[in-house]
Amino acid sequence: MTIAFVVEAFPDLKAARQSPWLLHASELAKEGIEIQHFSELESAWLPFDAMILMVWLDWGNVEYFQPAQIIPVMEKYSAYRAAFPKTVQIILNHVDMSRRPYATPYWRMGDPILYRTPAYDRTELAPFPPRDIFAYERVWGSDCLSKHEITHLAGFIGTPSGPKGYRQRVAAETAKVGIGRCDPLRIPKPEYTAMLGSCRIIVCPQGWGENSERHWDAWRSGRAVLTDRACDSVEMIPGQRLGENIHYLVYDDPVQIPDIVSDWSRPGRLADLEEIASNGWQAALNYDSFNRIRDFFQSVGARAAGRGGGRVAP
Repeated sequence: MTIAFVVEAFPDLKAARQSPWLLHASELAKEGIEIQHFSELESAWLPFDAMILMVWLDWGNVEYFQPAQIIPVMEKYSAYRAAFPKTVQIILNHVDMSRRPYATPYWRMGDPILYRTPAYDRTELAPFPPRDIFAYERVWGSDCLSKHEITHLAGFIGTPSGPKGYRQRVAAETAKVGIGRCDPLRIPKPEYTAMLGSCRIIVCPQGWGENSERHWDAWRSGRAVLTDRACDSVEMIPGQRLGENIHYLVYDDPVQIPDIVSDWSRPGRLADLEEIASNGWQAALNYDSFNRIRDFFQSVGARAAGRGGGRVAP
């Protein structure tokens, strides 16, 4: 089975590299699933078993969305679909804003959909049919916070993304019980991990979307996560249903952060807090990005075989 992965008019190449099918390309090849990476659709103008097109989807991002680039890609993609109708098109909804189906301009009824961090309630993702949605997430995060001694109750360090003023409020409330910073520019990674690593509870608010590398750094480091209600309602770890006070703590409004942190940091609750941190760590550890994406591609391969598709010799 051969799958074309086309990345065009997409400036965030780090996100492309963090996709599980690219990170696990060599392992997938041993399973008979070949991923071929192209930087433009013209280079992939051949029949394949399946294709994934990664193009910038967030039209509201004035920095990255360039209509002069995006619209021609949409036109070429439509022409490709017409030229090679047997190639299964895997629709990629990869952006942070997980409740909005940004990829609908590229989708046709019946296409399988790779959806990053979808809402647990798949009906929120209409018009995508729930049965066609397969949850995936970037392969990111590390145990970088575990290397530091805990000296603060809680911490949030981030940029002012997401709803206007929201993360500034989160930073201000977190600062009352620990470290709270919301800066326009990212601070250097070593400084970021040292500061956040000194915190027992990692505050992880939504930004442009509900999931973040901060969640994964905290989980993989065995630190307790305090997140918000929006994050609690999406599938942050694909294939698992996470729960409040089981895998993380949840606040509804930033003003609640100091009281929640103070309450769970009491000596009588520390054992429970450590259990929550351990549950989050185990859930992140159990996420098998390779086997999930392999199983998905195998289901796509069965669909391609049914169509009689597949790549021909150039």
